[in-house]
Amino acid sequence: MSSSAIIPGDASPDDFYDATPLEPLLLYQGEILVDVPILNIEKPSRWQLVRTRSGKRLDEALKHGNIGGTVNVLDSNMSKEEWQADKRGDYVIALLDKNPVLVLNQTCDIQTKSFLQVAPIYPAQEGERYLGKLMNGDIYSAFWLKKHPPELNAHSYADLELIQAVHKSFLKRMRPQQHFRLSAARIRLLQHSVTRYFGRPNSYDSRSDRAPTTGTYLCLDCFYMGGRLTSVALGEGSDIPICVTCEGIRWAIKGR
Repeated sequence: MSSSAIIPGDASPDDFYDATPLEPLLLYQGEILVDVPILNIEKPSRWQLVRTRSGKRLDEALKHGNIGGTVNVLDSNMSKEEWQADKRGDYVIALLDKNPVLVLNQTCDIQTKSFLQVAPIYPAQEGERYLGKLMNGDIYSAFWLKKHPPELNAHSYADLELIQAVHKSFLKRMRPQQHFRLSAARIRLLQHSVTRYFGRPNSYDSRSDRAPTTGTYLCLDCFYMGGRLTSVALGEGSDIPICVTCEGIRWAIKGR
């Protein structure tokens, strides 16, 4: 099912957020949620394994209301313990924090699945050059979010590199006013950004790429936004042009 087929309402391209979202109690793709528990993994060189002094796993030690006793912390790179001796993995020390997030699932999946795929949101770096690249979509792993006090007090970005799965049960206590939604036009840009990030080996950008092989290339903007088929023949190493029909910059090579 196409998520764009059930984007709520339709907004002006100048509207970044949907001021009057349809069905505000339901979640849609492009929803921004605050205070969502996110596991923060800052490129650790090793994991710190957590065991009780008795050697029991934490879940076993905490059964029936027990507090588990003193724990030992073992270096995963130096410990002789087997990570999956009982096929259940191990407990580790990690930082769990609450963060604003951007919901990435297609809307139909949000309604039927138990987990949300979310990208944590962080304030953007200062500096006009970086912010300009972010706003222009030149940073593949980041999706720009306009500031929206009090939820987002500065220009921010959703980090596609740190996408996580969050169970819906963590959101049960959310009040309707605690989340808000991108406009329909911005949700379409989000869809493009996610597709570009994960599918960029299969699509090419006229601003930065050259044709990797000789063949016929199809304009993705014409197809997805206008229902048209625009093609161009390119030789290997050729500059990838801007589409003469829609001025799009994204192209896919036609299959043989």
